[in-house]
Amino acid sequence: MKRIYTIDDADELKVKEYINNYIKELQRHFDVSDKRMRAIIYSVYKDSIPISFMKNLIYMLKSEYEKLKLKRKY
Repeated sequence: MKRIYTIDDADELKVKEYINNYIKELQRHFDVSDKRMRAIIYSVYKDSIPISFMKNLIYMLKSEYEKLKLKRKY
């Protein structure tokens, strides 16, 4: 399989170690289980990708449109 990114394996390893240490520290601080932490991390990651950003923007615009529609009725 061909890699799309050009990060060195050493740099990739450093990043993974940093992320793992940070996650462990968060788990200790907030007393969160592994399963719950994975769900939180996934939701944060999912919210940060551009597709989610566009979905959130569309929902926000729809909400504002609905508010305007309700104001016009009265």
